[in-house]
Amino acid sequence: MKTGKNGLELAIKGLFLFISLILGIFNPDILKRFFTYNIFSSIKTYHLLWFITILILLKRFIPSLNKKINLGKIYSRNYLEAGPDSPAKRERLLKYMKKINSGAIRSAIYWILLILTMWLWRKAQLLDDLWIFIIVIFFIFMDEFCASVWCPFQAIIGNKCCNTCRINNWGYLMAFSPMIFIPSFWTYSILLISIAAIIQWEYLYNRHPERFYELYNANLMCRNCLKKCSMRA
Repeated sequence: MKTGKNGLELAIKGLFLFISLILGIFNPDILKRFFTYNIFSSIKTYHLLWFITILILLKRFIPSLNKKINLGKIYSRNYLEAGPDSPAKRERLLKYMKKINSGAIRSAIYWILLILTMWLWRKAQLLDDLWIFIIVIFFIFMDEFCASVWCPFQAIIGNKCCNTCRINNWGYLMAFSPMIFIPSFWTYSILLISIAAIIQWEYLYNRHPERFYELYNANLMCRNCLKKCSMRA
């Protein structure tokens, strides 16, 4: 488990999730009043949360604001060539791409099945809007949990850590995907920008797959990593 900033973020998101669950079960009206609370004039809490979320999403499109290798590896500024190219090296890259692409497809299928299950719950009137947002909060917490403690997608995809993850930037759409069941400008604008972030990610991945492979990108090698984790020697 990582400590420091990651551990603090995990604790904060975990606390927010815990409070949301308790209120959602025992006193949902308090939670509803929190989201719709008038902060200033006609600006409510959910407007502020929407604005912060949009800023975080838009940050993904600006190379200079993506210095961390896990999300920033799609950009040339975070690519450090690891030695000369060769036919054998290129063959290893193609095999690696085949493996992680297969894992990415499986991950997408599993997530679609999960969202379809939620759709069935929604149709059965087992999920109201409030619980959709609580599920989103849970997914946001789990995104941090995957980065800080343990990630099931490592086993599905076959990457060694977040830095080499094939679908790292998919996390935003995965977390916000339940909001598809709440049609509004505020929810759909978040989903559209999340989709745009994935389109950018996939385009640059397919154009520059070497940026995702440590055999080509030295910044992905454990010896050049600034984080402490179990993968390092």
